[in-house]
Amino acid sequence: MPKLRLKRGDILRLEGLLSLQVEEGRVLISGGLYEKGSKISIPKAKSLPLEAEEDAVVDYSLGEGGHIEHLSERTIPPEWDALIRDIVDKRPRLVMVMGNVDVGKTFFTTYVANTLLRHGIRAAAVDGDVGQADIGPPSTVGVGLFERPVGLLYEIPMLSAYFVGSMSPSGHMLEFIVGMARMVERGLREAEMVIVNTPGWIFGGPARSLQLHLVELLRPDIVVALQQDKELEHLLACIPQTNVRRIPTSKSVRPRSRDERAFLRELLLGRYFNNAGRMVLDLRRVRLERCYYRTGQPIDQRSLGIREPILHAEKLPEGLLVVVKRALSQDAIRELKKRFEQVKVIEAGSERYLLVGLVDKTNELLGLGIIERIDYSRERMTVITPVRDRDRIWAVQIGSMKVKPSGKEVGVLRPGSF
Repeated sequence: MPKLRLKRGDILRLEGLLSLQVEEGRVLISGGLYEKGSKISIPKAKSLPLEAEEDAVVDYSLGEGGHIEHLSERTIPPEWDALIRDIVDKRPRLVMVMGNVDVGKTFFTTYVANTLLRHGIRAAAVDGDVGQADIGPPSTVGVGLFERPVGLLYEIPMLSAYFVGSMSPSGHMLEFIVGMARMVERGLREAEMVIVNTPGWIFGGPARSLQLHLVELLRPDIVVALQQDKELEHLLACIPQTNVRRIPTSKSVRPRSRDERAFLRELLLGRYFNNAGRMVLDLRRVRLERCYYRTGQPIDQRSLGIREPILHAEKLPEGLLVVVKRALSQDAIRELKKRFEQVKVIEAGSERYLLVGLVDKTNELLGLGIIERIDYSRERMTVITPVRDRDRIWAVQIGSMKVKPSGKEVGVLRPGSF
């Protein structure tokens, strides 16, 4: 195995696929301290900085696309280390990181938490990037604990996750904010400090509302504005300036294209469902959440006076809900509206591939599932899921995304239509 012989202060950029083992000395990777015997693997298309804390010898192995580059200067801005010194001195309980997409929020979170670990401060991280989730599967907000240095955020063990229901907070803002608050609360029970990595959705009315209400709800001690120019100033103008720290981005940030982001989402979901199996859930025992179906009073379909086949009917405070084999005629809908005013129609089969969250009786997320079918007559739901313990499933939380077990996104079900 080839070796790197490093002098104290040497700086490298490590591009995966790459494996390292420290043979002598100490090095810093993503701010984390790696000593003799420490190992790290860097996946393909990921890039991390290495700094020699002292003279060191490192064994390495390059895979496809792997590359090692010697740099003449640090890629970490000095403002990052100044902020960390301030954090070590003041010991805030909650630090929130704000920034646009592709500014390096995830790496910044990792670097800060790794460095704090060297100062004896154990931090938890809340991952609010539901589309490119590092902690927990995509479509969730997760919280994890830094118990050892890691090169990448996804390496830290997950404490808990909350199902948002989509790859974006848009359309699921309430679920997202509740999930963030719950994960922060969980992190504060386990760690001295929580670092909140927020989504890169910062422009437009809904984005402004989400970010600022998140600040108002969580009340962070420090808001870190990670920006390349002044793209966050419209949000920072509404936040007490004593709490704000404006920090430049790292020089090594590499933006991802929309296609790359879609590919990564598909890859992550595909890996998650790789070893999934089919499970049939009894809807008389397992309740449904975040939907209209099965929340009203059942009605005998024959009493509706409609000749067209109806699989299920129930009276809701909002009107009538019916499940049908095929679309109802306009005449049938007019007749039903005469009695119930509002009529919500679900076509059987429209639920196929819908992403759902499976939770226990304490509302703890057990895992994700994909609906294969619902037998409305027998009140059974078949889901594809890696969750094995059927008896622990207390409720199914309905999302809005449709995905195949391969991870491929195949549609959206408008929130509130099921």
